[in-house]
Amino acid sequence: MNTKLKYTLAFVAVLLIGFVLGFLVSGRLIHSRVNRMQKYYTEKGFRYEFMRLLHPSPEQLGKMRPILEDYAQKNRENMMFFREQQRQLMKNLHHDLKPFLSPGQVKRLEIMEYRRMRFMRNGPVRRRRMMQPPHGRRRRPGF
Repeated sequence: MNTKLKYTLAFVAVLLIGFVLGFLVSGRLIHSRVNRMQKYYTEKGFRYEFMRLLHPSPEQLGKMRPILEDYAQKNRENMMFFREQQRQLMKNLHHDLKPFLSPGQVKRLEIMEYRRMRFMRNGPVRRRRMMQPPHGRRRRPGF
């Protein structure tokens, strides 16, 4: 084999390996950041993130715990209220749009809503199915 060809193949192989590793590392970093952000919306995660951030002494911890528990509960209630408002907003949008849409467009709107609800229930990383698609067919591979 020609030495130029060997060097070119080696360069392309190293470049591809670099792309793959970069892709995997980037995905893992994003995954860990999203998980940390999602934990913030649970009561336990809210308290944990503040404890991790502040590193309180045992004396401070005793005084801070009731305050953090109160605000963790308020944060959770606020999140649930926001989700309900968002769900109602989307429901109203679909209701107002339906008179102007063709049957195919209505079906696409229902599929979009199904996917949004599945994402909200399962999160972006889980692949567990919680409900059947509105069109009654099985999912295509990759979705």
